[in-house]
Amino acid sequence: MASEAYRRVRSDDARGGGEHTGTNALPPRLRIVKPKPEERYVTCVPLVPLKVAAGAFNDPQHIDDDRFAWAAVETGHHLCRGMFVAQVVGRSMEPMIPNGAYCLFASPVEGTRQGKTGLVQMRDATDPESSERYTVKRYESERAKQGDSWRHTRITLKPVNPDFEPIILTGADEGQLQVIAEVVEVLGALT
Repeated sequence: MASEAYRRVRSDDARGGGEHTGTNALPPRLRIVKPKPEERYVTCVPLVPLKVAAGAFNDPQHIDDDRFAWAAVETGHHLCRGMFVAQVVGRSMEPMIPNGAYCLFASPVEGTRQGKTGLVQMRDATDPESSERYTVKRYESERAKQGDSWRHTRITLKPVNPDFEPIILTGADEGQLQVIAEVVEVLGALT
């Protein structure tokens, strides 16, 4: 299913309707490469449209790597399986993530999600800015002890830009979202 979605987005890109606008339209810290298998996740990571990443990276160990363009990344971070680059479109995370910026993501999210900026897929809600079921926001939650465990009473997907409202889910909505990946680094926008 992820491979089919990616194929459709790639064909949209060729017609000019996709998020990624071609190999010449990348920030200086990224360049499209054709890596040898041993270079994958060492010097480069997949370059995927955010819509595809929201579905494809639910299980980063089972990605059809040959379906993605690969981007060499100038970063101080150690690259590893589950990482990818995607373009974030929208102003809700400005100035931290400028509209159109490419970001390095890591999946799955390790440890607590509290305070991390991540790619979140919502099942029954949409981002008011994009009208999509995925969003990039800062994750904040409030929890309460229930018996021997904890449960979320409120999850807030918080924008940085004060012109945008947060997306708030109550504890009853907790199962309605999945944190897909964490933003590791903003690599830059097109110049």
